[in-house]
This record gives sequence, structure tokens and C-alpha cells, in this order.
Amino acid sequence: MYTIFVEYRILPEKREAYFNYMSTIPAQISERGGVGYRHLEGVEQSNTFVEAFEVEQLETYQAIRSWRLSDTELPTFISGGAAKLHMWAFAPKE
Repeated sequence: MYTIFVEYRILPEKREAYFNYMSTIPAQISERGGVGYRHLEGVEQSNTFVEAFEVEQLETYQAIRSWRLSDTELPTFISGGAAKLHMWAFAPKE
């Protein structure tokens, strides 16, 4: 199982539109094989968000990553645009 993190900071003036956009993301992640989706906001850094979920296969992560990074709407909410959208996969270590 891989844990996936998506991190970015949104523009404060786009906050409401961002939340409207994000309302569909959990279902879309699930449809693509992601489980346990969480949407978190930084306590000490308002407007900084992390999305977290898990996938069983690295290929599933790569497909979701490709989909998210090719999205043209999400970067319109991000401070710095698409260049500031970060996405990583982590594998458990014993």
C-alpha cells in the first residue's frame, strides 16, 4: 500500500471557488482506485492544503498523478500555479 500526498497553497481570494471545485475530488479519487481520502488544511498556515489517500499499486498512483497534474482548473486556485502543486507517493518501511 502506498500513501499519497498532494500539497499546495491556495490564493485566499479563490477559497470559496476552490472548495466548490474540491467537492467532487474525493469521489473521483475513489473511482480511480484511491482509498481513505483526507483533505487537510494547515493549522499554522491557513490556505495550505494537503490531500492524502492510499493506493494499492504504484501504477494507480501514477495514473492519478497524471490526471491531477494535467488538470487545468486546480492550478487557477494555487498561489504560483501548477508549478506549486506537489504530489508524492510514500511506501511503508519496516
